[in-house]
Amino acid sequence: MARPSLRVADRGVDRRCAGEGHALTGTDHDAGGRAAALADRLFRAGDIGDPAWRIAFARVPRHVFVPSYGRYEHAAEGTQYVLVSGDEPGQCEEWLNGVYSDETLITQINGRPVEAALPGGRGTGAWTSSSTAPGLMARMLEALDVADGMTVLEIGTGTGYNAALLSERLAAHNVTSVDISEQLVDTARRRLQSLGYRPAVAAVDGREGHPGRAPYERIIATCAFPSIPPAWLDQLKPGGLVLVNIAGGIGGAMAVARMDEGGTATGRYLPEWAGFMPARSLGSTPEPNYPEAECSRETPLGPGALDDAAFAFLAQLHVGEAAPYWATHEDGFQLYGLGAPDGSWAEVHPTREHGLRRVEQGGPRRLWDLIESAGQTWHDLGRPDWSSFGITATAAEQRVWFATPAGPSWRLPS
Repeated sequence: MARPSLRVADRGVDRRCAGEGHALTGTDHDAGGRAAALADRLFRAGDIGDPAWRIAFARVPRHVFVPSYGRYEHAAEGTQYVLVSGDEPGQCEEWLNGVYSDETLITQINGRPVEAALPGGRGTGAWTSSSTAPGLMARMLEALDVADGMTVLEIGTGTGYNAALLSERLAAHNVTSVDISEQLVDTARRRLQSLGYRPAVAAVDGREGHPGRAPYERIIATCAFPSIPPAWLDQLKPGGLVLVNIAGGIGGAMAVARMDEGGTATGRYLPEWAGFMPARSLGSTPEPNYPEAECSRETPLGPGALDDAAFAFLAQLHVGEAAPYWATHEDGFQLYGLGAPDGSWAEVHPTREHGLRRVEQGGPRRLWDLIESAGQTWHDLGRPDWSSFGITATAAEQRVWFATPAGPSWRLPS
């Protein structure tokens, strides 16, 4: 297993607390000790089984890749973010405890680094990038089933931490990482190089993969897609694995599939649920124009049923690209809605008498009818979770099936 010449404990440790310079302070703030302790906790928790990954997590300092993060808190006016920075001596302990915890850390808000998005140390917005919880990263890397010398394409560079772990495990020249954000790619490249890692990193739309470095033996994505992008199938070697969060606005799960000699990838959804933010696109998607309601009736099924991740997984397969939204009725109450790019929509009103709700629908498909159909199918199948399902993907079509490829199946959006 190839390793850079520097060890974690040798990397930029001094007596101050500064994130971008990856410097630490205090007798117990040694980078090697922090990273090694995290690796040990992940091993004891069962997130890491392969000793090579335990070594990689112990040797890669996460604080280099997360010099600051946003901690969110709930306030009367809504969710707010508080900046936690390694450049602030008073926050050093909180910063380090967060960085070396098994937590997902917010690193970008509204497309800007948290340092820029929270200039006064506090603010609001939508978070657009993060450093994934190390435990989840470890489980994904284990599921990737790599061996020394394999070539890997990572979709979603983010902070660069995962690219560093891959580089430590497989040698940087075998690692390619892409992200749609030039700012993220430039920053990640600088941090990787500061530690001696020089994988190929590029700012491109991850849906297209990176054909210039193909083919790959492994492809791993740290953002969600409604199906496996066809370009990845073209760039994956026979026998290679692709690991991706296949999800829509309602539900989804992590799937791993192996490519055969004929260009078909077949696999299953992983038992432990995990989800990522949806991949961003370089193009803009126009807002659909939903027609007037064409159907109004009562339903016993409320939107709370979709809080069950197992049911939501199957419901997503029934409604395709439909995604949820909340709206305020002219009378002031909240409506749960579903909308799809084809103009189909449904809005579910609050509970009425006898536990029923009014649902209004329009467009070419009756989306809430499809949700109800998914509920019946889910019960008929024995209320399975996502791990009972698998996927078969070709350049022409992708289908999710129950139990076996010959079982009931649903086509994924292209």
